[in-house]
Amino acid sequence: MTYTPKEILEEREKRVHFQKKLMDRFEMSLVSIRANYPGINKDNYITNEIVQTMDKIVSDIMYTSLEFKLNRSTAEGPTITMMINKDPIEIKKLMIQVEEKHPLGRFVDIDVYNPKDYSSIGRGELGYGPRPCFLCEESAQICARSKKHSILEIIAHIEKAYKNYKEKKY
Repeated sequence: MTYTPKEILEEREKRVHFQKKLMDRFEMSLVSIRANYPGINKDNYITNEIVQTMDKIVSDIMYTSLEFKLNRSTAEGPTITMMINKDPIEIKKLMIQVEEKHPLGRFVDIDVYNPKDYSSIGRGELGYGPRPCFLCEESAQICARSKKHSILEIIAHIEKAYKNYKEKKY
């Protein structure tokens, strides 16, 4: 499904508000898994498959501490929200390993939030550098801002990587 940029922004604001309410209610760390996918068509077969794959992995890693989980599809695409009864720094360390070591890890954002102040635990806080671009290994943030690569190039890369992952898995 295709949404407008305004709808995506509005959905992001709703998600942030919802996440704060969950952290207030549960008083524990929040983990959010979303597809790292360009453009306005964020809710599609590929993003759903990638997010579901990563959901299974994160749920397996956190199963002893996982207290609540919600799977939603919105203008932002598929989103998994988890409440985890564990230190947010320890969770973020594990999630960075998932993002860096799993073949599909680069195609999701696994954000970890501290319930005390609602802050997101950043890679830099733990001594990690910025995430690399899918295509050229420079900082993904710099490539995105400069629009170094077209949306179609990035989508083609994600689709190829997903296809390769599925072929090797089966």
